[in-house]
Amino acid sequence: MKLVFPPLGISYIASVIRDIVDVKLMDAVAEGFYNEVELDQEFLMYGSSYDDILKRIQEFKPDIVGITCLFSSVFPVIRELCRRIKQWNPETITITGGAYPTFMAEQLLAKEQDLDLIALGEAEYTMRDLILAIRKDGDISGIDGLAWKENGNVRLNPKTRWIENLDEIPFPARDLLPMNLYPEIIVPHSFSSKEKLNTPMITSRGCPAKCTFCSSSRYWGHRYRWRSAENVLDEIGELISKWGIREIQFEDDNFTANKKRAKEIFRGILERGYKISFNMPNGIAVWTLDDEMIELMKAAGCYEVTLAFESGCQEVLNNIIKKPLNLEKAREITKKIHRAGIHTNAFYIFGFPGETREQIKETFRFARQVKTNMAYFFIANPLPGTELYERALAEGLLPEDFNFENLTFTRYIYKPRYFNPRELERMAGREFVKYNILSFFRNPWFLFKKAILDLLLRRPRYTLGLLLRVYRRNLR
Repeated sequence: MKLVFPPLGISYIASVIRDIVDVKLMDAVAEGFYNEVELDQEFLMYGSSYDDILKRIQEFKPDIVGITCLFSSVFPVIRELCRRIKQWNPETITITGGAYPTFMAEQLLAKEQDLDLIALGEAEYTMRDLILAIRKDGDISGIDGLAWKENGNVRLNPKTRWIENLDEIPFPARDLLPMNLYPEIIVPHSFSSKEKLNTPMITSRGCPAKCTFCSSSRYWGHRYRWRSAENVLDEIGELISKWGIREIQFEDDNFTANKKRAKEIFRGILERGYKISFNMPNGIAVWTLDDEMIELMKAAGCYEVTLAFESGCQEVLNNIIKKPLNLEKAREITKKIHRAGIHTNAFYIFGFPGETREQIKETFRFARQVKTNMAYFFIANPLPGTELYERALAEGLLPEDFNFENLTFTRYIYKPRYFNPRELERMAGREFVKYNILSFFRNPWFLFKKAILDLLLRRPRYTLGLLLRVYRRNLR
C-alpha cells in the first residue's frame, strides 16, 4: 500500500531551526509519487529517484543533510542516499532519526560508514543544538540525545531532556513542503478520506499505555505530553485559513488519553465555527471514551475512528500485550460509537510468542461480534525498542538472519517454535479478506464509497496502479 502525506517530523524540526539556518525540505515521496520499483512480494519502493534527490542536494549545497526514517524497512534507502552524498562531498554531514535509528544507534553507526550522526527520539532541539555547536567550535560532545562517531568509536549521549511545554514549538513548516501536490496525490494513513483537502496533525506525544509490541512510550521518554486545546485550535484555524484544509487526520498515538483536553478541543471546534471533518486513524484507547466524548466528537466533525483493540482475548491483553482494556466494556462503547453514526475500523495483532491458536480464534470471534466497519489483522513482530523484541532476543526466538530491515506486519519472522510462519501469514490474509467481505454485505455503501468513490474517482492513477500490482502478484 502506497501512502503519502506531509511529513510532520522534519517539518517540526525545520520550524525550530529556520531562524538560525537556511532550511530546505524535500518530500521525495510526494514529488516522485508515481515512480516505483517493485523490490519483491512485500516491498515497493516509490518516490523521487536517487539521482533526483542528489541533484536537489547538489543545488542547495547544504552542510548537513537529515533524512527521516519512519520504519526500519526504509533504512536501505537512507544507506544508499548517504553513500551517494558522501561520494559527492565527503564533508557533508549526514544524520537520521526515528524509532529504528534511535533504538539501534550504536549498532547502525558502527557499521554504516557513510552515516555520521543519529538524533535520538525527540529531535527539534537536538538539531538546533547541533547547528549552534558546529557553528561555534565543532564540539558536539555535550549535545543531549545525539549519537556520533569519534576516532573510530561510537559515542552516545542518551536523551535526557524533553520538551515539557509543546506549545512552545512553532507549527510545522508546511510552507517548505510541496503543499500544492498533496490535494492530487495524498493517500492518508486511514487509506481514504472524506475530503480531498486533508492533512495530518499531531497534538500530543507518547502514550500512557505501555503495550509490549509498541515503542511509543520509550521513544517519547516514558511520558505522555500534550499541547493545550487553545494551541491545537489555533493550528486548525491556520490549516483552514492558510491552506484551505477541510479534513484533519489526527495522528496522535492516543488523542483522547487526556479526556478533559480532548473535550475542550471538540467544544472549541464548535465554538469557533470550524467546518471540518476529522478522523483518528492511528488508533484511540477505547477506555477513554464515554457518552459525552462520543457526542462531542460527532458534533465537532468526527466521521471515523480506529479502535486499537489489539486482541479479542482478555488473557492475551492482560498477560502478553499488557494493555489496560476491558473487552466487555469495549463492546458496549463500540455500539455507542456506531449509534452516534461514526464509522469504525479496528486493529488486531496476533502471533505473539506464547499465544495459542485458540486465543487467536478468540480474537477472530471477537472481531466478528463487535462488527466494526473494517478490521485489519497484523502479525506481531518484534519492533526495535519494544518489550516484545527484548523478550524474543532473550528467549532465542529470532532466526540467525534476523534483520529489522525485512520487517513487515504481514510476515512471521520468529523461529517456528510456536507457529509455522506460512500458517500465520495465511491466517492474517484470509481473516482480513473474510472479515471485510462480510462487512461489505452488512454495509455495502460504506465500503463502496471508501474503496471506489474515494480512491478511484479522486485518485484514478493511484488506484489503477494498485489494482494492477495486486493482479500481477496474484498471477505469480
